[in-house]
Amino acid sequence: MTGLKNKQAIVTGGSAGIGLEMVRSLLAQGAEVTVIARDDGKLAAARDAGAQAIAGDATDAALITREIDAVDPDILILNAGARLAAKTLDRPTGDDFSAVWNTDVKATFIGIQAALNRPLRPGSRVLVTSSGAAMVMSLPAIRPEDLRMSGGYVGAKRMVWFMAHQANAVSRERGLGILFQVLVPAQLMAATELGHAVAAAYAEAEGITIDEHILRRYGSHLAPEQVGRQVVELLDDPAYRTGVAYGIRAGVQLMPLD
Repeated sequence: MTGLKNKQAIVTGGSAGIGLEMVRSLLAQGAEVTVIARDDGKLAAARDAGAQAIAGDATDAALITREIDAVDPDILILNAGARLAAKTLDRPTGDDFSAVWNTDVKATFIGIQAALNRPLRPGSRVLVTSSGAAMVMSLPAIRPEDLRMSGGYVGAKRMVWFMAHQANAVSRERGLGILFQVLVPAQLMAATELGHAVAAAYAEAEGITIDEHILRRYGSHLAPEQVGRQVVELLDDPAYRTGVAYGIRAGVQLMPLD
């Protein structure tokens, strides 16, 4: 892969988990990467990998606009998100329920709007991180009760997916040449903070271990490193420039979902 060498990329939420793995994979291909994340203390790993790192909130429209103007990215990855409070619907507060909407959805909206209104250069790519949870009730394999502790997360992750389609419509209508796409990790990842916390909550409710929960529901573990590698494939391989949403599952190629 050589198509990403010297490309400018911004990754929000790139200090840990799959965001950090995306950063590492982009850097390994010669891209120049700027990471934006809330906690400066967690940005050391991104800096150590060779990225520029900025402590800031991805829901801050002024910050995102300023960094897009400064970096002029070829690639914008909107990955910032809140931690899911894994509770059945009778337990969360209104703030718990809406946290993902006020973070993931808001940050995606701000990032997409900044990309369209600047606008980014023709040929630029904007990737939005959704979740396999967004497919509940649309695929028979995902039963609603299997996501009974996901609260507002399911709808929020469907909304960010839909916003990519809305953004593509604007890009076409205005002749901008910007492609908006969706990353859909279709399995919990126990190796990330979010995945581990959610898997732990479900495993406790089921009276089994985290590993048993992951293997029973998905059959295998999805490693964050695979997500990072496949994001690079998505960006570098022309075959992936025609679809919008791509699913990621352990040990298989990127799966077109639209």
